[in-house]
Amino acid sequence: MLILDVLRSCLLAEVVLGLIPVVWWWFKGRKQVKFTLYFGLIRPKKTRQAAFMIGMYSLIWGITHLPYFTQYTQPSASLYAGMGSAAILPILVISFIQTGFLEEFLFRGFLNKRLVSRFGVYRGVLLQGAIFGTLHVLLASNVTWLSGLIIFTTTLLGGLVLGLLSEKTFQGSILPGVFLHGLGNMIINLIQAFS
Repeated sequence: MLILDVLRSCLLAEVVLGLIPVVWWWFKGRKQVKFTLYFGLIRPKKTRQAAFMIGMYSLIWGITHLPYFTQYTQPSASLYAGMGSAAILPILVISFIQTGFLEEFLFRGFLNKRLVSRFGVYRGVLLQGAIFGTLHVLLASNVTWLSGLIIFTTTLLGGLVLGLLSEKTFQGSILPGVFLHGLGNMIINLIQAFS
C-alpha cells in the first residue's frame, strides 16, 4: 500500500510541478534550444572543481542533517521511522524521483537557468536558492520561527551549492545534482527507517 501512495504522490508532483517548466519551454524556448539542453539534462563535463564542490555539498548536507536539524529539515523522514526494509522501495522512489529529479528539474534545470541567464551566475543562483528555501518553509507544516529559519537556511545553502554545481562545475548539467540530492534524502530516510 505504501508504494502505491508514493507512486501517486510522485505522479501528482510531476504533473503539477513538472508541467510548468515544460509548458514554458514549449512556448518560450522550443525554437531556440533542445529540451535536454534547456533543462540541463545533459552529460556533465568533468572539471577540476568537481571534487571540491561535491565535498562542499556533502559537508553542508552533513552539518544540516545533524540530529538536531533533521527534525526541521526532513519532516518526511519521520514517515518511515521504524519501518525497516519495507520502506526501502518507497524511499528510493521518493528520494531519487520526487525530490532528487523533480526538485532539481524545477529549481536548477528551469528556475536557476532562467535566473542565471537574466541576472548572471551569482545573483541568479542566489535568487534561486532564496526561492528554494522560501518554498520549503511555506510548504512545511507546524513551522515556528526557529524551525522556519533552520529550514530556510539549510535549503538555501543546499540550493546555492547545487545551483553552482550545475552552472559552474558541470557546465549546465543538473544530473550530478539530481544524484546528490537523491542520495542525501535517501540516506536520511533510511536512517529513520532503520532506527
